[in-house]
Amino acid sequence: MAVIFFALFLRTNDLDTRPLHVDEAVHAVKFGELLEKGFYKYDPVEYHGPTLNYFTLISSSLSNVHSFKELTEYTIRIVPAITSIVFILIVAFFFRQKEFSLNLLIIFLLSISSVFVFYSRYYIQEVLLVSYTYIFLILLFEYLSERKFIHIVLVGIFAGLIFATKETSIIVFGVTVVSLIILYFLDTNIKQNFSYSINHLLMFIISALAVSILFYSSFFSNYEGILDSLKTFSNYFTKAAENIDHVHPWYYYIDLLIYTNNDKIFYTDLFILLFAFGGMFYSFFSNQDNKNTSFFRFISIYSLFQFIIYSAIPYKTPWLVLNFWIGFLFLSAFGIFQTYLLLNKRLIKVVYLSIVSLVLINSLWQTFKVNFEFPYQPENPFTYSQATMDVVNLSEKINSLAETTIEQKDILINVVAPNDDYWPLPWYLRKFNNVAWNSEVKNSVYKFPIIISVPAYEEKIIEKLYTVPPSGQKNLYIPLIDDYHELRPGIEIRSYIQKDILDIYLRNREESK
Repeated sequence: MAVIFFALFLRTNDLDTRPLHVDEAVHAVKFGELLEKGFYKYDPVEYHGPTLNYFTLISSSLSNVHSFKELTEYTIRIVPAITSIVFILIVAFFFRQKEFSLNLLIIFLLSISSVFVFYSRYYIQEVLLVSYTYIFLILLFEYLSERKFIHIVLVGIFAGLIFATKETSIIVFGVTVVSLIILYFLDTNIKQNFSYSINHLLMFIISALAVSILFYSSFFSNYEGILDSLKTFSNYFTKAAENIDHVHPWYYYIDLLIYTNNDKIFYTDLFILLFAFGGMFYSFFSNQDNKNTSFFRFISIYSLFQFIIYSAIPYKTPWLVLNFWIGFLFLSAFGIFQTYLLLNKRLIKVVYLSIVSLVLINSLWQTFKVNFEFPYQPENPFTYSQATMDVVNLSEKINSLAETTIEQKDILINVVAPNDDYWPLPWYLRKFNNVAWNSEVKNSVYKFPIIISVPAYEEKIIEKLYTVPPSGQKNLYIPLIDDYHELRPGIEIRSYIQKDILDIYLRNREESK
């Protein structure tokens, strides 16, 4: 239990220290609509499945939050964090009868894995997807081994949750079927114990459909969502193929895991990867042929196929690595454990345990570095198009400034950027009532005391500020923040404010000193 509590600490401590990623802000705004309107409509073009949104209702309710303005980073990020903890608890439960050392190793690696902890603190679907997926795989294997009715029902429930979480569920189900077919021909235990039950198959289908329909229909308030859940596949795979911003070479994930060395962070999971390959070797070539080995053989096949598929797909983001890395963590624990069993001399065992201890200590140290010391800096290997602290500082200054005006939270703010590329500002300006979000500079821009934009639009803004307003309505605008500041690394934003408003703010600040 101490390991579980430590895993909980790593995932829930300082959840509000890292600026919200663009994707997090998008999902938070989508959840805000559900929170305030009490209705969720699944969008098969722009968003993933609805489970993240509905489970966030639990955390918002427990936090006594009832509006988008009241939401905090902690309220939303606690959802994937707790989901990952529930996953680890379920693993601990189903592995309780295995060797204690092996069980502890698996739980420990899942608890401290840098990349798993990092994205468990992200308000995105991926941690929900991989947690449901590996629970699904564990339950499926338990069912194949014991044929218990409750197991097939649970397998169906988690299959429904996977489908209702993200469109990449099609990869999960496809790889699972292929892995089972290969396992049948390679594993004598599975082949000998194989049996077929129509009733169990029907129960699996019914439970999976029931869960997915429940979520996609928005709990029977939007029946179009059921059909949209099937339409999404063509939309997303077409969209992914066209998105060149996220195209990376096939070795992207290996490069991500193996080595990072810069002024702030040294990171490597090379030894965990090597132990995982050892676990794969033992699962196929060990003299043992039992349920334990069969499970790791199953995970080996599944994880390898996931790795091949995600490496082959040009569209890549770092959190997608979790789809096969979780399996590699299981295999790494198995590799460490099996290697120890093969050693027959006490001195060699002591040396081996010392090496393993150093690897685990290094993994834990890395986890603290990437999650707490440098959680948003570009040098962190897992940050990806990450919002900067400049966004937080800008929003804090606007909040302070607005308090000195008559309008306060009703002050007019104009945000303008090409292709609506102003995220995650909608999250950081969520407490303001009159924010205009634009993709082009409009003639009405002069009516807004605060303007946030990009360098490319500066000339257009200046032109409209001094040519469009009627006589007597022109105002002098000056930079709100003089220093260079970025929305994301390499994406500059500029902010402007009417001089008389800034003067009042500066005068009040001087008087309060």
